[in-house]
Amino acid sequence: MSGFTSHDNFVAKVSGEQRRWIQSGSKQFNPTAAAVANEWHTLFRGGGYPQADAIFDAGTNLQFQSVFDVTTNAGCIYHGGNVGVNGDDFKTLIAGIANTAAATVVPGSLLLVDVLGFHRVTTVTTTTEQATVNSNTFTASSSTGLLLTYANDWSNYQKVRFTNSGGALPTGLSAGTDYWLVRQSATTAKVATSYANALAGTVVAYTDAGTGTHTLTCRLPRYSDGAGVQAIFFNPSSTALGAGTPGLALNYTNSAGTASRATPTTPSLPIGKTAATNSHVLYSGATGAGKMGPFMPLQAADAGIQSIQGIRNNATYTSGSYTVAYVKQLGRIPLNVLGQDTAMDFTTTFPSFPPVYDGAALYLLWKSGVATPANSAFDFDFIFGWNA
Repeated sequence: MSGFTSHDNFVAKVSGEQRRWIQSGSKQFNPTAAAVANEWHTLFRGGGYPQADAIFDAGTNLQFQSVFDVTTNAGCIYHGGNVGVNGDDFKTLIAGIANTAAATVVPGSLLLVDVLGFHRVTTVTTTTEQATVNSNTFTASSSTGLLLTYANDWSNYQKVRFTNSGGALPTGLSAGTDYWLVRQSATTAKVATSYANALAGTVVAYTDAGTGTHTLTCRLPRYSDGAGVQAIFFNPSSTALGAGTPGLALNYTNSAGTASRATPTTPSLPIGKTAATNSHVLYSGATGAGKMGPFMPLQAADAGIQSIQGIRNNATYTSGSYTVAYVKQLGRIPLNVLGQDTAMDFTTTFPSFPPVYDGAALYLLWKSGVATPANSAFDFDFIFGWNA
């Protein structure tokens, strides 16, 4: 791994060897109506650069979908590509600079996150817990390499692990080992032994189909143990959600691998806003019971989310869709003065030297300290460095 070993090492690599990347961009605040003070919104679908995403309101209901910086139409912030030979190394976030010159939008905060994956929920009138889709059984055959056939359309480069019952996995696959899918069609994929091999199309050869029942289970593409991973519910669509103020809850496995963890109900479940506009983090906003944000609360003593098994809105949203995303917070930039740059040194502030893993899908969230008009623009620069 390429973390810096000392201050001298940091200066030598970032300054002396120019191992740094500076990424500039500008994103627009995209709800159709002004945000209320204390609301959180994603800037994923806002205009500007990078382009608006076209992924978070697409795909099969409740199915896990991973996100990488190379995911088609992801619209995430570029960070200079991969630095590791196997695609498993990281840069560090060194500094961030941001400003806004739009009227009546400060104070507020920009939050930089790595979005690891998500579940899209279109069955918003269902008020019982809904099981997510994180795994499939599969069969194996040959097509210039081992070819898996299954039911769901898994994301390209999806990280998985394999298990078997009643027989043996195909030769070349081992239980308890990470692999990456190289998508061939909506229901087929080849298998790579590293993220870098998946990008290069270097796949496991076919020897045999194995015996018994084979199962693939999805894993988070980064922070796969779930340490520090949190979740947000947001409206990914250009259309507002329908009426309803449901309590929102997760059934999840924590970063220690303990299953059946649940969103706490004390003092209240997070409560979604009725007719939540596009990009709104559903339970954020005006003060009161169930208003919090930006992240879903975890059960006591939990340090992160490894996977989500169930999602519930306990009262109906009459229409629309929402998305539950797995996110890792990297850094925050407060904006207090219109038109004035705010700079953050992430080598000294907490968290210091946050890692940005190969393949990271970086996005911004915005917290409105006051009412924020639609189309308000935010400009930013992020500086990354590495020791590889």
